[in-house]
Amino acid sequence: MKKTLALLLTLGLALSVISGSASMASATEAKFVLKLCTEQTDGDPIDDGCDRWAELVSKATDGAVKIQVYPSSQLGAKADLIEMMLMGQNVCTIADGSYLMDYVPDFGVVMGPFLFSEWSAMYQITDSDWWGEVAAQLEEQGLKIISTNWVYGERQLMTRSPVKSLADMKGLKIRVPNNDISVTMFNDLGAASTPMALSEVYTALSQGVVDGVENPLTTLYNNKFQEVCKNVTMTNHQMTFSNFIVGKTFWDKLPPKYQEAIVSCGKEAALYNNDLYQQVSQKMQQALTDEGCTIITLDEAAQAEFKDACVKLYKEYEEKGTWSKGLYDKIQAIINH
Repeated sequence: MKKTLALLLTLGLALSVISGSASMASATEAKFVLKLCTEQTDGDPIDDGCDRWAELVSKATDGAVKIQVYPSSQLGAKADLIEMMLMGQNVCTIADGSYLMDYVPDFGVVMGPFLFSEWSAMYQITDSDWWGEVAAQLEEQGLKIISTNWVYGERQLMTRSPVKSLADMKGLKIRVPNNDISVTMFNDLGAASTPMALSEVYTALSQGVVDGVENPLTTLYNNKFQEVCKNVTMTNHQMTFSNFIVGKTFWDKLPPKYQEAIVSCGKEAALYNNDLYQQVSQKMQQALTDEGCTIITLDEAAQAEFKDACVKLYKEYEEKGTWSKGLYDKIQAIINH
């Protein structure tokens, strides 16, 4: 059995039928193995949530389904993992709207700047008919969302020099995720967007290759960026949540009872992650201060400057046909219903 699993690991398969007589297999032997890879570090709320998901699925299926969790991009970059799914390998990864928009463009709107300010809006969006429609379109592209509503966090700005106003952003090289929304948003804010893998940012900050990075406080802290970057500006420019996706071809091969167990346990694990995030995030400002960081809270006028500078992104994306006409208004109607 160990040799079989080792071979499957080498081949990069995440979900596979274990050969052998069902009558001879013990209750603890997995019939299916799902490899779940994220870029989060070990101990991050999302990583802990994934561990909880694995425990819940194992219990719910009497060990028939095993989720193996790989933090810190151990199985490869997100784009590579998604390609593996589309090629038929059964990997699972975390993906927010900025990545899903490569397959269904309208997904990207949920990653837009200053879209909402309360987490209740996340549930309104994912419970809507609109979300069901774009999720169905994603399935047509070969990808299946098996869990959603995983809070990633309010994204803040960490810089080598203080940022107290929009004018302070001018020309700063800010590391952003490699997606069009983030690049466009920070260019609109006057910075020089610099896409880069998160694993490369610590060295880039310490060497002055970039002047700053943006992410939720938990991610900034867990990656130890406070050791080389001492200014944190509470911009709240995005409230981001993530989804977990698998290849639809392999998902459809799973017995329905196991699909249901994975989805149901995923909902419970998402709530666990969200609770953890709230607990940890409340401590992050103090933890960063204790390590020598200065926390900068924008006044009302400065916050308005940031918002006004980048909300034009919605209109631009609709006008050039990236997103459907009226998409921003549709999402606002869902949130404010």
